[in-house]
Amino acid sequence: MNYQTTISEDGKSYKTLSDILPESGTLQILIVGRTPSLGSVAKGHYFQGTRGKSLWRKLNKYGILKVPEGDYADDYLLQNNYGITNISEIPREYKALDEKEYRKGYERLMKLIKKYEPKLLIFAYKNALDLLLSSVMQDKVRARYGFNPDYEHIFGAAVFVFPMIGTPCTKAEAEICMTDLVSFLGIKPA
Repeated sequence: MNYQTTISEDGKSYKTLSDILPESGTLQILIVGRTPSLGSVAKGHYFQGTRGKSLWRKLNKYGILKVPEGDYADDYLLQNNYGITNISEIPREYKALDEKEYRKGYERLMKLIKKYEPKLLIFAYKNALDLLLSSVMQDKVRARYGFNPDYEHIFGAAVFVFPMIGTPCTKAEAEICMTDLVSFLGIKPA
């Protein structure tokens, strides 16, 4: 499958990735990225860069999303009752979103949460959650890796920041975060 699509915004067309969401029903997990990378859009699949692929490997390693070797992980989201979206649908490479884009993304995300009632939101990038909430709350927010119960009331779901490689999260902290996630999801260790 290929998730490439084209959207129009402010009179411009963008090749991007479509959300992977069911037509109806609820979700167990909704993964939230910042924006599709150009490399991921070119491949037609989410998280195809070095950091993104580490997210898929870690979800597989911990039994959260089992994916056969060589397959694209996003092809297995819906059958596991998981979905994926981005704060901004406009692809870019390492360019920060502005406050207006974060506010617009927050409104869009809240509509998806209302529709799909996910049990858990997994933010792929801590900085994206920090800036999303800071733009809405008009106050500096500092989430932490792993679960963030202080923000559950805002989203109406558990909030988890994924411990990506290349971030200040240590290997030991990442292990604790992932163990907590497995426990929350009720997954039995292999």
